[in-house]
Amino acid sequence: MMSTLPSQIVTERKAKVLYGKEKKALLNTCDKKLTCQLQCRIKVSYYDGLSGLLLGLTLGAAVVALTVLTCGAGTAVVAAAVITTGALGGAAVYYADKTTECRLAKHECDSTTGGIWELFHRKAYIEGANAVLERSFLTCQKGGIVSLVMSHEKALELSKKISDSNKKILELNYYSNLSQGFIGAAANAFKASGAGDVVGLIIGSGLAVYDYVSGADDNYRNQNMQNQHEYARKILKGEKAELEADGGIVTRETWRDMAVGGGLTAGEAAIPVIGSNRQTLGTLSRWGLEEVVSGNVMTRGIWSCFTRNTAKNMGKEISRNLFTKLNAQKFGVGVAASLISNGIEWGMNKKENNLYKEMLQIIKQSRKQSGHGIDIQADQL
Repeated sequence: MMSTLPSQIVTERKAKVLYGKEKKALLNTCDKKLTCQLQCRIKVSYYDGLSGLLLGLTLGAAVVALTVLTCGAGTAVVAAAVITTGALGGAAVYYADKTTECRLAKHECDSTTGGIWELFHRKAYIEGANAVLERSFLTCQKGGIVSLVMSHEKALELSKKISDSNKKILELNYYSNLSQGFIGAAANAFKASGAGDVVGLIIGSGLAVYDYVSGADDNYRNQNMQNQHEYARKILKGEKAELEADGGIVTRETWRDMAVGGGLTAGEAAIPVIGSNRQTLGTLSRWGLEEVVSGNVMTRGIWSCFTRNTAKNMGKEISRNLFTKLNAQKFGVGVAASLISNGIEWGMNKKENNLYKEMLQIIKQSRKQSGHGIDIQADQL
């Protein structure tokens, strides 16, 4: 929750088992409806992080566009960089609006009605369903957890603390993705010289967005958030649990990005050589087609020899273009940017998890101190 006001579980059935002067219903496991919106962090975090990533990519793309412009790149290259920057910026604005929309969603917490109660009374039944106890908690079908507090004053206090923690987690998530997006995109501006750097920007930005989107489940939770929710379930059940931060310095995506960077560098080195040998390659192609149709052993041998020599000479020329100090520096900057981005994500996830563990500790302590529960004994019902 990000709201500072607590909600209540209410019955949608016509309750017959009541208690107290106010004749309140005793809850059973069929009761899951909340009285008000808690401003759930899950979907807000997803769209907020995505908008932050896109904003970071936009700022990085702007640096690349400015760099290729000042380096005297062709009009098409500069236009591609500017268009990419504009597209990323537009997407960032769109998903920022989606974040606001999710914050204001009135019925997001109706998802609890499809959730599951845990730690309910196994033997006592109220109107045909297991009795809910103060230690019980409701696992929302989207992943969040609703715990019970009998004291209204304590609920207000806890709501404020939980809300503050979740807002801090949200901020960490936003700035983590903003930083990663900027570093990943801006790395292409290092000694940017033309089309290859803009192509790298486009591919890198696309992969960054793909990784973010594909890294979340159907309920908009990334792996770190899934770890948090599983940790909360175990802790509230009284089980031992560890909360590991998702990520690391070197990941599977790091190797993929290195391969993409190497491929782009190789392509950038090969294209000029292929262009300068265009006529020779065209001649070899036509000659080869003729040899297939009407050639003989001798002419095919000459064609094969000439083809091998041409390929060898082109390979040497491509190698000279490829293994240069500039390309080595570009590749190194790309790898460094990937490692730094991974480190930022991993470090921010650790900070988020520390806040989450502190929040769970406060909830656990509150549950231990509470003396407002209602005792239920199976042999009395």
